[in-house]
Amino acid sequence: MSQRARRGSVLPKNQQSRAVRVARLVLRRTSRALGAVSARLTLFSGWTWIAAGSLIGFEMLEIVFSSFLLVPELLPVVLLVLAGVFFFRARIVSMRARLTIRIRAARASRHVAAERRRDGQAS
Repeated sequence: MSQRARRGSVLPKNQQSRAVRVARLVLRRTSRALGAVSARLTLFSGWTWIAAGSLIGFEMLEIVFSSFLLVPELLPVVLLVLAGVFFFRARIVSMRARLTIRIRAARASRHVAAERRRDGQAS
């Protein structure tokens, strides 16, 4: 029995209807996309545990998760928040540094402006 006969189509590929070919193509692509998404989610959950552990320490992580025995439905939310903090930590640090620089520059410009006013009043 040929492979084509096992799949249910006995017609040669050029005689199959366009709708059947498109449906098979969509089915294959959807299957591949779902497989890729599930692989990424599996990897993401592993990295979530590592991120949470590195962010707050593994002993603290054990305390946090043991408290979820009372309210287990909040566990995914906390994991996502910890993963988000871990992912955006570098951006948060750089934004904080830029904000500190801007604050210092504003203070310096106010200081210079005040000195200029004093120098203008003194002369």
